[in-house]
Amino acid sequence: MAGKWQLKDHEAERAMFSRRLVVAAVFVLLLFAALIMKLVNLQISQYDYFSARSDGNRLHSQYVPPARGLIFDNRGKLLADNQPIFNLTIVHEQVEDLEVTLDYLDTLIDLSDDEREQFANRLRRNRVPFSSVPLRYVLSDAEKSRVAVNSYKLPGVAIEPQFVRQYPLAELTAHSVGYVSEINRAELDSLDDEERENYGGTNHIGKTGIERTYEDLLHGTVGYEIVEKNNRGQVMRRLDRTDPIAGKNISLYLDSQLQTAAEAALGDFRGAVVAIDPNTGGILAMVSKPGFDPNLFVTGISSKNYGVLVTDNINTPLFDRSTNPYPPGSTVKPFLGLGGLHHELVDYEFTIEDPGYFRLPGVSYRWGDYTLRTAIGGGHGHTDLQKAIYQSCDTFFYDLGNRMGIDTMHGFMSQFGFGQNFAVDINYARTGVLPSRDWKRETRGEPWYPGDTINSSIGQGYMWATPLQLATAASIMANKGKVIQPRMLKAVDGVPYEPVINDPVADVVVNDPDYWRYIEESMSMVVHRAYNDVFREYGTAYEAIAMADREMPYKMAGKSGSAQVVGISQAIMQSEDINVSDLNKDHALFISYAPAENPSIKPQIAIAVFVENGEHGSSVAGPIAKAVTDAYLLDILQIDFEALNSGGDELLSLVDE
Repeated sequence: MAGKWQLKDHEAERAMFSRRLVVAAVFVLLLFAALIMKLVNLQISQYDYFSARSDGNRLHSQYVPPARGLIFDNRGKLLADNQPIFNLTIVHEQVEDLEVTLDYLDTLIDLSDDEREQFANRLRRNRVPFSSVPLRYVLSDAEKSRVAVNSYKLPGVAIEPQFVRQYPLAELTAHSVGYVSEINRAELDSLDDEERENYGGTNHIGKTGIERTYEDLLHGTVGYEIVEKNNRGQVMRRLDRTDPIAGKNISLYLDSQLQTAAEAALGDFRGAVVAIDPNTGGILAMVSKPGFDPNLFVTGISSKNYGVLVTDNINTPLFDRSTNPYPPGSTVKPFLGLGGLHHELVDYEFTIEDPGYFRLPGVSYRWGDYTLRTAIGGGHGHTDLQKAIYQSCDTFFYDLGNRMGIDTMHGFMSQFGFGQNFAVDINYARTGVLPSRDWKRETRGEPWYPGDTINSSIGQGYMWATPLQLATAASIMANKGKVIQPRMLKAVDGVPYEPVINDPVADVVVNDPDYWRYIEESMSMVVHRAYNDVFREYGTAYEAIAMADREMPYKMAGKSGSAQVVGISQAIMQSEDINVSDLNKDHALFISYAPAENPSIKPQIAIAVFVENGEHGSSVAGPIAKAVTDAYLLDILQIDFEALNSGGDELLSLVDE
């Protein structure tokens, strides 16, 4: 029995159990110790690190874009406003599959290929992680509702309010005021680090016109805020904020009523009108027609709409005709005549006998006199400087230009802004060409020929000028040589603005101040010299302006011009839908200022009109200048010339103000 049965050793079992219990207890204690050590590490040793990571998941720093400054005309009418809209935005880092999200959004708001492409471009330009990038600007109420209802399926997608630019006058100020549009990579790269930081959260920048020129004033200073977001990227609350500083509001000399009148006066013509107040240099109107709707560019223009603008080879609406050059034609003759007087090449009694053409000594080629009277037959006959201006006698100026020479011509004409840009804040305007020997040698690699001087003496050949330059020259003539450089900006936040001009343009000084009176009288005859017994004695614009308005209450000093079309593009020549013969017609020009020859009041407006393929400066461009002048003097300033001419000092002081 002893070999078959053994009694249990309870003491041994108890000892073994105790050992196992101790081992288990030690193991558990070690686990608890490890857990406590881990907790200590997480909660104490690495608290700052994990706290920051935790906050990084829910707290986000984001830019607060400033409100862009408003733009007003000289009487407080809004030219550029800010309009509230709602955008659909995406935080790329919070979207699991971007393409899937975009496809789903397409079922809700019908995304176009253009919108997808523009969104991809914005993503590439985006510099700030976890910042929202616009996918669609200007959501409709229905679209907002559909997105909001399905927001639980759209992590990282949000509807955000924003102010965007709006141009109430649309096409009317497209070129002068300009427009803003989305900032591109090249523009970002051109900014320094501090400037680039200031465009955080800002998608737009001034592209053209005043919007571009005064971008620094209008943009403002960006702000910042700390927000708490949920796991879907939706903002739950705002914890801290540094407010942005809004851009400054600016006022221009531009008068929207006159701008409207100038656009209406151009009618169906392509062309430009620039009007300047000679007393302040303020640009009262600057119209280029046809224009375009700048509002299309603010939130990103579609490829279709942009294609319409850039493929219109005839109207070229994106081309600013007011700041691009054309041959000025006979509009330069008063300035050349004044130069002839100043350099004593002619005087009041000097005359020529005009046979209708001019020939250089020893040269058989004839430069014809292309004015209307010559076309009827013969030349202008016995002609002095005054008659040469009001009848636009080419032959007289061929002779004068030949004797003056290109060097003297260049030196004198440059004082009126030809070949230069006198404008203070229209730095994008072209300078045109005031040719010289050096200019031709540098640009053409050719010497200057006497025939080049002959062509330049009537504003043809190599000479080119912008309507802005012609209006500037007319303003200087109206001021009898005093140069007040053209400008657009009148006030900043209601405070009158006076630009700092480091290198001011010198006034034009002539040997005898009476020359100014003589030239003004000659230019007045262009408009007011009536018919008499001698057929060729009336002004070129008399029939179209003064004769058409027998009760014209003021005098206008003017000069007409026609400029030959230099060339037509091959694309236009080959088009079957375009009448090329119409495009071969000369361009029509007219410069003027008013009131003229009035001792009671200084000239209040100087104008340049350019009509593309208008053919006749006197009969086409002249009446446009007259309509704009009427609108300003009679409708806007409401000058009572009858009372003024009778010696109304009280009215005079009102006009001066």
